[in-house]
Amino acid sequence: MILNGCLLCNVDQFKAINDEGMPMYQRPFMKGKLYIHFTVEFPDSLSPEQCKALETVLPPRSGQQLTDMEIDECEETTLHDVNIEEEMRRKQAQAQEAYDEDDDMHGGAQRVQCAQQ
Repeated sequence: MILNGCLLCNVDQFKAINDEGMPMYQRPFMKGKLYIHFTVEFPDSLSPEQCKALETVLPPRSGQQLTDMEIDECEETTLHDVNIEEEMRRKQAQAQEAYDEDDDMHGGAQRVQCAQQ
């Protein structure tokens, strides 16, 4: 998956991808947001030996284009900035509303009193 904007990710940042999260309750073909928490720690500096060690474990620098087959296997998506605290408050409020609606519903079993015959 190619993530547009990934280079703009800062240390300890949340992003979201719409319609790639968990399926919605009683709507299996509709999906929510996929939340991604990026925690990146960059060193202040690297020695030449550390640079060489990284070059041995990382893929080669991208000076070449992807092949058509590699492009076909990629799924392009866009990351959106997320204020995770605000999202959590919103979801908590929605859950409370659903709970309150259950309390307000009239119906279900009715009480029956015994009658003398």
